[in-house]
Amino acid sequence: MSSSSSSSSSSSGRQMSCQDSGSRVNEVEARLDKEIQQLVIDIWRVGDPDKPQVKFGELFDDGDVQQHYEGLAATLKAAKKRGIVTYQSPILLKGAHDKVMVHLVDTSPIKTHDENLEELKKSGADAKLNISQS
Repeated sequence: MSSSSSSSSSSSGRQMSCQDSGSRVNEVEARLDKEIQQLVIDIWRVGDPDKPQVKFGELFDDGDVQQHYEGLAATLKAAKKRGIVTYQSPILLKGAHDKVMVHLVDTSPIKTHDENLEELKKSGADAKLNISQS
């Protein structure tokens, strides 16, 4: 009897561990989804005012971007795998890949009113000015 009760408690421990792992995976996936949504906004904000593209170095150096992402290169890689962005480098490293252009695949304006898009572009231009002055 004791061997069957110990195997059932061991089995329930594994089941709880699997549930915890599943919950953690869901949390990580939800965080990544939010980061990718924010990435689209940041590319419009920081990048070229006429096209949804930005140099990796400019995106990396933006203060809001630095505060938001746990790992910008990892978020960009996940967005690339999902077909959200494209860029011509297998990896992105600060310094070595600053001039790599990151393009949004969907070039239509983000789901926002045009005046909000213009506001995003202006705040990105202000951020670039602040970076160049430092």
